[in-house]
Order: sequence, then structure tokens, then C-alpha cells
Amino acid sequence: MTRGRTWFSVLAVLTIGFTGVPEAAAEPVSVPLGYGQTRDIAVVPLPGQPEGIAVDPADGSIWSGSNRPNSSGDVWHWAADGSLLETYSLVDHVPAVHGVNGLALDGDGRVYALDYSGARAVRIDPSTGTQTVYATFADLPACSGAAGKPCEPSPIDRPAWPNWATFAPDGSMYVSDLNQATIWKVPAGGGAAEIWYQNADFASLYSVNGMQFDAAGRLNFVVTMSLVPRVESFGRGVVHRLSVTPDGRPGALETVAVAAQGDGLAIGSSGRIYLPIANPLYNAVEVVDPDTRSVVASLPTPVDSITRSIPYSTPASVAFRGTSLIVSNHGLLAIDPQQWAILELGVGETGLPLHYPVGVV
Repeated sequence: MTRGRTWFSVLAVLTIGFTGVPEAAAEPVSVPLGYGQTRDIAVVPLPGQPEGIAVDPADGSIWSGSNRPNSSGDVWHWAADGSLLETYSLVDHVPAVHGVNGLALDGDGRVYALDYSGARAVRIDPSTGTQTVYATFADLPACSGAAGKPCEPSPIDRPAWPNWATFAPDGSMYVSDLNQATIWKVPAGGGAAEIWYQNADFASLYSVNGMQFDAAGRLNFVVTMSLVPRVESFGRGVVHRLSVTPDGRPGALETVAVAAQGDGLAIGSSGRIYLPIANPLYNAVEVVDPDTRSVVASLPTPVDSITRSIPYSTPASVAFRGTSLIVSNHGLLAIDPQQWAILELGVGETGLPLHYPVGVV
């Protein structure tokens, strides 16, 4: 997920002149959008900069959180029509260079928010408002000086950055680490996360990001910015997948496609992969066909992404609702706070169902 990137600040002026108070939706949210069409769902309150996104499959309500630097760690809950239901400020969140990142839901109506502060997953129970620390993620030393201890395969020692969470069928949670080139596994019920997969090729300024299991049970994920010295992928995003062996270990790594700098990730019922792109010069959602191993579409059109009521501005995360994607418009360089928004993008297919474990203690 995008956060705190050091892009040239002059790019921010590209957002001026195309913003304004969002107009009322031309049609109710119950009416499906056409392919590539967008409508506004909600403008995000301060501190803004929405990051992760999750949609409740039971009622269509939407969850997101603020990843704005040096601010409160807020998680928002909107009704399906975009009216704000509740704001939850994460307890013991210490303002830092990043805030709330990925979100996941279980089958008992609880939400799990990944917080950079404390490198933790916080579970919120909306029925009571109770918050508990569900998982923690270790700050691994660089392997160059670790001498056989658990470490991060990077020449630079950076703190843990839990960034995206997805549940497996057995109730375990898989979490990407954007800093430490690591995929973590949290046992069902929570606790200290365990290293599940690491790869020195993923060591990057922005490493492992959005993830989801496909219909074959393989974990698909995107590395936002590859630094592997290959012409076709250097500086770009790369989608990979890993099978899960019967004993729960990672199988062989496969490269699915090279794309732009993907942030979040969602998989459609067709198997196509949808990647919001974390690049202020290219504000779009790319569509990857894993069969052809190529990018087959970019949504919406470049003109629509700029000239609509709320321009696309570093879209960060996506989640399916009906035949649309719900998009967190992160607005990294946005001057106008109206660009911190939740949008809906028609894609013409439903999503591959996520796993929502029940009875997770």
C-alpha cells in the first residue's frame, strides 16, 4: 500500500483545477455501474488519506482507515450508501511515519486493522467497540549481521511494516511486510506472527503488498517496486503467486505478470487480478490476466480519471462489491481534501469470494 512516498512535490499541482465538492450520485448505489464507470461513495473525514479497504459481504458496508503520517490511527465504517456510521481511533496508536494500512474482516463481524505503530494487527468488535491486539510483527535485523537468527533479506535494516492481510480457509492470517521482504503467517486465534516466506529479490523501497488466495488455493501477491536488475521488471510492479503445500509451507514461486507499481490486489471470479496503481502520474486500476500473464486493461480511461468530480489520486486498495470495485482514493499528493475519498468502479464481474473465518477466539 502506498504511504509516505517521496515523490516530487511539484506533481501535486496536477490535482488543482479538477476537484470540488462531490455531486450527488447520478443513480442509486443499487444500480450496477457499467464497465469502467465510476461514482463517488464518500469523502473521507480528517485525517484523510484512506488506505486499506474491506467490504462486508452481508450488508455491503465499507471499512477503511487513515494512513496519513503523524496522525491518529482512525478506522471508518460507512453504510452501503456512503453515510458514515462510526469512527474508531486505534487505542495506543502513536503517530508515526505511517498509520493504518490493510484491513480484513472475519465471519463474526469483526475488523482487523494493520497498524504501523507498534507493528500490530488490532481487532475491533463493532458490537461492543472493544479493541484488542490480535497479532504482532517482529522487527527483524538485516541478514548481513544476523548470524543464523531470523532476519530480513535486505541490505538495509528497516522496521516491520504490516501492510496487507488476508485470511486462509483454516483461519490463519497471511500478512505482507512492505519493508522486510517477508510474508508473515498469524495462527488462527492470533499471537506473534511467524515468518512464512522471504525472498531477497523482494528487497525494495516498497516490497510485498496486496495479497489474496485464488481459486486454486495459491497466494497471489504484488511486489510494488521490483529492484531485480531485469529490463522487463526493474522499477515496475510484479505479480507473483505461491502454492501452499499440504504441510502449510510455501511451494514454488511463480511470476504471474509484470505491471505498473501495484498497491492493493483483488481477484475477480474470472481469475483476473485487479491492481490499483501507486504512481501519482498514472492513476488507474490495471487488470492482469494470469492466463496470458499480461496486463489486459487499465480503468478508468485517462480522461475520466482526471476530469471526473473526484479525480483518481493514487488509488491504494480495492475490494469487490457486486460487479464493482470499491476503491480507496489515497490522494498522496492531493491538495484538496475532497480527493481523500471512497470511489466505486464498475468492472463487469463479481469477485472471487474471500475467506471469513468464524469463531476466531
